[in-house]
Amino acid sequence: MADRFPEITSVEEFIRLRESEDPAEYNRSAWAAMPLPVWWDLVRNHPDMRFWAAHNRTVPSQILAELINDPDWRVRDRVASKRNCPPELLEQLVDDPHDAVRRLVAGHPHSPRSAVVRLVDDPWPVIAQEARARLADWPSVQPSEPS
Repeated sequence: MADRFPEITSVEEFIRLRESEDPAEYNRSAWAAMPLPVWWDLVRNHPDMRFWAAHNRTVPSQILAELINDPDWRVRDRVASKRNCPPELLEQLVDDPHDAVRRLVAGHPHSPRSAVVRLVDDPWPVIAQEARARLADWPSVQPSEPS
C-alpha cells in the first residue's frame, strides 16, 4: 500500500500532512516513505512528532532504534506494536518501565525467546501469565535456528 503514496520529501510536508483534516493527506503521513535524512530531521528536531513517526508504516529500523529511547511511553509502545519491529529492539524493551510496552513484547511474534523468558517473572501478573503461555506454545526449533 505504501507504493501508492508519493514519497514525503521534507519534515514540513510530513507535519502538514499529519495535521491535515483531509483523510487522504492524513493517511499519506501514515503510509508514505521518506528519505532517511528527513526521518532523522523529524525525530531529532520535532519531538512532538515522534509518536507519529513511529506510527508511519515505512519507518526504518534505524529510526525505531532511536524511538525506543523516547521518554514518552506511548512512542515506545507504538514501536513495540509494529509488526516489523526488529527482535533486537524488542529485547531492549523487555525492561521498559511501562507495563503496556512490556506486555506488547511478551506477545509480539518477533520477540526472541530470551526476551519472553525474562518476562515470566514480571511484576504485573498479566504480563507474566502472557509470557508463560507464549513459552508453553513456543516451537522447539525456530525457523531461523539450525535443527
